[in-house]
Amino acid sequence: MHDAPSPRTPVVPAPGPSLVTVRGAGVARRLPHRRRSTRRALAAHVAATAATAVLAAGIVAVLAAVPAIGTPAAPPARSTPTAPLMPAAHASALASLGTAAAARGTSVAPRATDLPHGVPTGVETAAALAEVLADTTGDVAWSLAPADGPLGAGRANFSYDVAPGDVVHDAVVVTNRSDAPLTLTVYGTDAFTTPAGHLDLLTADEEPADLGAWLALDVPGGQVVVEPRASTTVPFVLTVPADAAPGDHAGGVVTSFLSAATGSTVARDNRLALRVHARVAGDLAPGLSVRDVRVRYEGTANPFGAGRTVVTYRLVNTGNARLLPAEAVTVAGPGDVGARTSPVTALPEVLAGSSLEREVVLPGVRPTVRLTADVAVTGEVVGIGGGDTAADRSSAATWAVPWTLLVVVLLVVAGAVAVPLVRSRGRTGEDRAPRS
Repeated sequence: MHDAPSPRTPVVPAPGPSLVTVRGAGVARRLPHRRRSTRRALAAHVAATAATAVLAAGIVAVLAAVPAIGTPAAPPARSTPTAPLMPAAHASALASLGTAAAARGTSVAPRATDLPHGVPTGVETAAALAEVLADTTGDVAWSLAPADGPLGAGRANFSYDVAPGDVVHDAVVVTNRSDAPLTLTVYGTDAFTTPAGHLDLLTADEEPADLGAWLALDVPGGQVVVEPRASTTVPFVLTVPADAAPGDHAGGVVTSFLSAATGSTVARDNRLALRVHARVAGDLAPGLSVRDVRVRYEGTANPFGAGRTVVTYRLVNTGNARLLPAEAVTVAGPGDVGARTSPVTALPEVLAGSSLEREVVLPGVRPTVRLTADVAVTGEVVGIGGGDTAADRSSAATWAVPWTLLVVVLLVVAGAVAVPLVRSRGRTGEDRAPRS
């Protein structure tokens, strides 16, 4: 006779907080307590968070050291005349330009600008005419002024309305303000507008092809001698060719003093000039062209900050009239999101056939992934016929990606993914604990 099996005696763990009894299928197992695993998971979580923060700080620091965040500008769009289809912000800018041009009226005097080589172009009004004084080298100084006569008195410069074949007689007064006789070279030449917007004249060794070639000065040998503290009048004749093109032609009467070279310096050409403008009868056809538009976005290391947009372009006077332009530049994201428009800015006078190089900076622009810059320019004819205007606009686009913000978002997402993985590994370690 067999004895009945005795009932199983439950396994009782030894006293202490480090073991836990788990019963199942009549078998008792002893597993390590979760306290140690929890500490490991917490330490791994803290380490992952710290590593993420250090990585984010490092990337932000690198981005802060980069002056411009963005991509090269897309190829410029073709310049086209003002079209009726344009965003509201751009249409508003053009309307402002028209208002600014109308406010100028037709009485705007020619702007006085300094020429390279120390050559002023004259003065802006008759009241300020008094003297155009050039203090050239040491004690050598002289001034120029249009001579008073049948064509007017107290003039700021020379300006004529002529027809093909006309002949105009005029003169310039040269005053020596030095205490010694002064010998000056005198000649006529063509004028042009520099890319920076200054009026300049060809040098003596450059052959004029426009108004400068029409001028003949009554100066034997091309030089005039002016006695100390005295003045002399230099007559000249302006002969308009029979086939002269209608519109505005620009040049100048130039006086030049060449300082002698010394052991430590080179010879210097000191020039002083008066402008000469002639408008030949015929149809005025003012024209402007906005070309070579480029745009770039310069971001900021601040993930939520705004950067700035730099827009460059070339403005060409394609017509036959002198123009006073005004510009407005609009930058906007898709659908005109975050549109920013520069103040309407009056630009320097641009002679027919000349051009300006412009750069416009708009701060506070948000990175909307894609930015489009629209340049709108109007130009008002100088002098008689000043009510006539020309207009043009062109645009270009570039990428404006918020790189810093994207990096921060990616790091946050990476951290959110890494923490559960670390915790999961900790739990896997618990399950793999040895059985007793």
